[in-house]
Amino acid sequence: GIMSEDMSPDDWSLMAKRIAKELNDGNVDGVVVTQGTDTLHFSTAAMSFFLRNLNKPVVFTAAQRSIDRGSSDAFSNLLCAVHAASKFDAAAVVTCMHGTSDDSYCILNRGTKVRKMHTSRRDAFRPINELPLAKVYEDGKIEVLNKNYNKKNNGKVEVVNNFEEKTALVYVYPGMSPEVLDYYREKKYKGIVIAATGLGHVSTLNPKFLLTKKIKELVDNGIPVIITSQTLYGRVHPFVYSPLRKLSIELNCIFAEDMLPETAYIKLGWVLAQAHDIEEVKEMMLRNYAGEITERSDEGAFLY
Repeated sequence: GIMSEDMSPDDWSLMAKRIAKELNDGNVDGVVVTQGTDTLHFSTAAMSFFLRNLNKPVVFTAAQRSIDRGSSDAFSNLLCAVHAASKFDAAAVVTCMHGTSDDSYCILNRGTKVRKMHTSRRDAFRPINELPLAKVYEDGKIEVLNKNYNKKNNGKVEVVNNFEEKTALVYVYPGMSPEVLDYYREKKYKGIVIAATGLGHVSTLNPKFLLTKKIKELVDNGIPVIITSQTLYGRVHPFVYSPLRKLSIELNCIFAEDMLPETAYIKLGWVLAQAHDIEEVKEMMLRNYAGEITERSDEGAFLY
């Protein structure tokens, strides 16, 4: 076993093959995967893209508190995950973790819309920009909260698990040196996700810190730049303010709707392994493969 923070695209690739084998060869209703919590949402995003034509539920579960502690959530999470894998009528990759700080129920969150939002709470995994798909109780009862998912089917799962490792996720901040972006160009990175501020802003006016010149160099070199938001909730917008128009219209940055930065990073690595040019990257990044883009932001999701 390895710590989840040490996982890499090779591990995701292997995981996808093993899950697909179980779904296609085994006489199973669904698959439960156990992993450490720290990078769980990276793994679930990866499986959401790597497993095409998904036919059954793939349920990731974990424990926020170790199994030797009286307050461990491991047993309840695992029990609910097994119920979900056997009874939930979705063909989706989901997480199954505590929905509250006590053992009342677990929630199933979409693998591309979930994030660890607390270091230690048992209900650390929250759905971002959409409601959970369902509640699962220890007695096996499943209460659907959000019907926006593909149904179980008899299709055959395909594995598309190539991942471009020269993909970066860059968090911008006030006072960041534009030279940071030179590193990625010089090291021949193939694509960059920027976790920008607010609606998708980066420094565009202060001559010492503006990132636009460096972004232009990246895009001119065929390196797509994807814009997401550090706020996590809400969506980026390519046109509301003139600096956003500069990024989207002049510089051809790709604004990733309401995708989480981590999800956009996983998706970009997956897309870059398949796309032939920047236009195809844009088309694929803005195509909804696994519920990573919601048509309309649900305000209730922010309060959940």
